[in-house]
Amino acid sequence: MKLKFVAGAVMCFAMMSTAYAATCPTVTVSSSQNATEFKFTSVLLKDKDSAKSVAICRYDGTDDEGASVGLRLGHPVQAIGDNWNGDQCAGDDASKCEFK
Repeated sequence: MKLKFVAGAVMCFAMMSTAYAATCPTVTVSSSQNATEFKFTSVLLKDKDSAKSVAICRYDGTDDEGASVGLRLGHPVQAIGDNWNGDQCAGDDASKCEFK
């Protein structure tokens, strides 16, 4: 059930077009009993110089749960800011790992 919610969120973000600075989205998975908010841990830019670029956002949940969201941007992407180490940015604050 959780996979369906995550898959739906991924599809929504994949359809968005970004011409401005973006960050990884907040990810929450809910069920009939509770909701789990996943904590941002890092983002990795793949194929950043091509139209097939992908920003892979990684998250930790409770216990051994984790999630990744791939944002296909449809254009070359570049990292913004000083928190990037090559094509990767890690930390607990997604706003410090902007890309456009």
